[in-house]
Amino acid sequence: MPWRSPMSAKEALMWDVNDGMSVTMAAEVHGVARSCAYKWVNRYRRYGAAGLEELSRAPEHSPNRTAQASVAELVELKRKHSLFGPAKLTAILQERHGEHVLAVSTAGEILARHGLVRKRRSRRSSGPIEHGPFEVAGPGDSMTTDYKGQFRMGNKVLCYPLTIADPFSRYVFAIDALTSTATAGAKIGFERVFREFGIPRQMISDNGTPFCSAFSLGGLTQLSRWWIELGITPIRIQPGHPQQNGAHERMHRTLQDWIDEYPQPNLRAQQRSFNLFSAEFNHVRPHQSLGQKPPAAVKPYRPFSSRPKTLEYDSTMAVRLVSAKGFIQWQGAPIFASQVLIGANIGLLPIDETVWSFYFGAVRIGYLDGLAQRVQNRLPERLQAQRTADQDAG
Repeated sequence: MPWRSPMSAKEALMWDVNDGMSVTMAAEVHGVARSCAYKWVNRYRRYGAAGLEELSRAPEHSPNRTAQASVAELVELKRKHSLFGPAKLTAILQERHGEHVLAVSTAGEILARHGLVRKRRSRRSSGPIEHGPFEVAGPGDSMTTDYKGQFRMGNKVLCYPLTIADPFSRYVFAIDALTSTATAGAKIGFERVFREFGIPRQMISDNGTPFCSAFSLGGLTQLSRWWIELGITPIRIQPGHPQQNGAHERMHRTLQDWIDEYPQPNLRAQQRSFNLFSAEFNHVRPHQSLGQKPPAAVKPYRPFSSRPKTLEYDSTMAVRLVSAKGFIQWQGAPIFASQVLIGANIGLLPIDETVWSFYFGAVRIGYLDGLAQRVQNRLPERLQAQRTADQDAG
């Protein structure tokens, strides 16, 4: 059915964008995909009102010949970038041609037909830090952190923005323009934020570097070890569930619009731009969850001490020192625990006669299986089976 309004959906969206609304917000208001909204905006800026007219779907050339050219170009790209999947390759094609070329699913089928798809190895799951459903008690209680997706600046160097925020007030503590996700650069940023705003009770992050490692007990890294030593409990969202850190993800979408709107030539200029974004986001931008007040109206603060706390353990725990090679001594034998915890004291709390909970400070990061003589991320299967049987019997 033809559109009966005097203003088309495309024109209405452009009206709002020209009136100052972000492209992302306009897309949500008008119920279209963000990529579609950007396509309309780019056409309008390039061709004016004529760019919003419906383009003919009739092919200019032979459909078969065009399809074959796209297939050949896709295959060539895959052979050049063997580690890229269909999504990245189709994005490159779209960037080259300035328009949609192939659907991701179609590209996947083409690559499979040409034997260019390798079966992925299953990802190693990081060890859990066990906690119940986490809650944010108020401003300053918690911090959220993440790396917004990397992007290239004008000088072609990749920028990795480290973002730290308060999930209650939405206050953005920092957006650091970094050249990698290395621990050293991240720690500098966190220490600066802690000195200015204090220590949170918990730090909420995803399972990526440098917050978590799939290769250490409890997924601990040097960064998350430092958090625990400062009295912070690391909280990790479930893999593949970014909505669990929803406020932070929404801030990232707004930040992406800013990056698109104000491209910068180098890292120093990018940092200045991030500082301007933070100032506007914190002191000007109203938030519905705060009664249309800006985050600075409820600016959080907690006291800070940069010295790691002396970790104390209950008298019911057996305390062991992690050696220079990552081992603890248990019942006369060395058992490997964790290289991340070298030099630290850990606590072992008995669960039964053969299994102990493995604690670093107040955080349980794994289990010691006395029968297997090893430390592991999860409860031994025999104990899990026993607990299941007891529940069924009850």
